[in-house]
Amino acid sequence: MDIIGIAQPIKDLLLVVEQIPDENSFTTLLDYSSQGGGKVSTALAAAARLGMECAVAGTVGKDAKGQFVREDFIRHGIQVEQLKEREEGKTGYCVCIAEKCSPNRRFLGERPTVKQLMPEELDPDFLKQAKAIHLETPDAVSVAAAQFAKSQGITVSMDADPYPDETDALMEMESLIDIYIGSEAYFKVRSKGKPFRDTLYEIAQKGCRVAAVTLGDQGLEAVIDGRYIRIPAFHKLPVADTTGAGDVFHGAFLSAWIKGMEPSRCLEFASAASAIKCASIGGRAGIPDWEMTNYFLETGELIKKETIREREKFYKNLVI
Repeated sequence: MDIIGIAQPIKDLLLVVEQIPDENSFTTLLDYSSQGGGKVSTALAAAARLGMECAVAGTVGKDAKGQFVREDFIRHGIQVEQLKEREEGKTGYCVCIAEKCSPNRRFLGERPTVKQLMPEELDPDFLKQAKAIHLETPDAVSVAAAQFAKSQGITVSMDADPYPDETDALMEMESLIDIYIGSEAYFKVRSKGKPFRDTLYEIAQKGCRVAAVTLGDQGLEAVIDGRYIRIPAFHKLPVADTTGAGDVFHGAFLSAWIKGMEPSRCLEFASAASAIKCASIGGRAGIPDWEMTNYFLETGELIKKETIREREKFYKNLVI
């Protein structure tokens, strides 16, 4: 097993318009899609498409959205034996509205009410299979998984983009994390006015091998094994929708890392995969495979476009 993700998956409905209309006015719906969502969940989908053996541990409700989420994992070849279906509570749901005229997105969300995994529900023998464990929140089960992984020498990866009230809890976890990659929005809170570079070094000094902040079209900053670097973003593809871009980045980074790619090259590879994804609506349809990502990284050109178009049609047809 390459990657195990601890997740609470959600379902996404994605809408694209030219511009959000004024009150009591009309605008044409340019595109729409129904896809699986969630930070760790989409990262696993990306890693699976890049050739990794992946599994998810988490919970969904016993509802149509939960069934959709499970089926989408299976479509990607992700093992779901540890994805528990709860009788009580609902699977999370998010409506994302993207504007063609700007990079702005608006999210209308219903947080999951289904109970997340408890630490005692973790299966140590299951976790031991992983080369890396990927997390999305500093909740009790994620802390327990990180502690276990560290005791076993398993790489711990964190998508550092929690809700604002989770910042302090995530800071307490930093010494357990080997790969700590977060959004610009999160680092603005975490840094408390300091330069991101200083915060990255602070995190790295706690034992983190890779600490990075993604900056959208400005690229990223990172401290890798004590060395600071900046990597520019790719600008050669049109941007249809940035939903899931950071999640795909995480899945691609872990895939390259596990394959033994040099750390700074892992970041470049992940940036390329994320850029390709952004040319399609939603977090799943545009995820590239290994060949597509490497070819784009080397040439700036996109291959297998028809494969992506077919996937876009598939997810669009799931909207009822």
